[in-house]
Amino acid sequence: MDLNRIRQINLLLTLSGALVFAGLWAYVRFAPEDFDQRTRDFAISKIENKVDEGISDIAQSETVDRVSELAGRFSDSLQAKVDEYRFSLDQGIDVVIADILAAACRLDCERREQARQAVEATFESAIARYGFAIERVESLVVGEYDDVMNELRFDLGIFSGSNAIALLFALLLSIFRGRAAKHLLPIALTLTGGTLLMIYWYVFGQDWVMTIIFSDYWGWAYSWFLAILCALMIDIAANRARITSFLFNGIGNAFGSGFSFAPC
Repeated sequence: MDLNRIRQINLLLTLSGALVFAGLWAYVRFAPEDFDQRTRDFAISKIENKVDEGISDIAQSETVDRVSELAGRFSDSLQAKVDEYRFSLDQGIDVVIADILAAACRLDCERREQARQAVEATFESAIARYGFAIERVESLVVGEYDDVMNELRFDLGIFSGSNAIALLFALLLSIFRGRAAKHLLPIALTLTGGTLLMIYWYVFGQDWVMTIIFSDYWGWAYSWFLAILCALMIDIAANRARITSFLFNGIGNAFGSGFSFAPC
């Protein structure tokens, strides 16, 4: 493939990627309601454990312990019933969380009244009987949700913004450093992987994509990976790709590739 053809491919990939990530950054910033809807299931799964722990702490309060102890003085079956109520939220906690968020108009505001009634019914049947205050649990759920959503918006904003800048840098190199087209192609293809991942999430709304992005291990690994790509692009821009050529040649030799790179 000739150098001009490779340069055209670089231009197409980097321009497309820069537009996608710039659009994603704008979407996160200026379309919060739609963003909340797309990430609702992921957000609920993120806060489920925290809320479960919080509810468990409430459930282990002195009031509940006294009720359980008093019930045990009357009959084993009555104590078992109290213990059943204590752990009733272990099943279907995600539904309870979703209803509380809808009642607070964080999600699905159109079913706000229906959700409020469902939450009240849940508390009346299983929670209020042993001393929970509905306001405490609602405050816990809504507070955790707001914290998680703010974190998601911030992290995804950083992710999309940093990728947009990296792709814009690669685009400028494709325009002004045409002789380095061969060196830029592996970088452009790598950044395109992240672009396709974001397109896939936006179109299909797959929560596993968000899990990958917001994994602590993956997040730090990707940050270092992006930093390395930017360092290679700086080498292409300011050092005629000497380090990049050495690195790519070493990788090629390790895999028996016949491709070779030379400073440009």
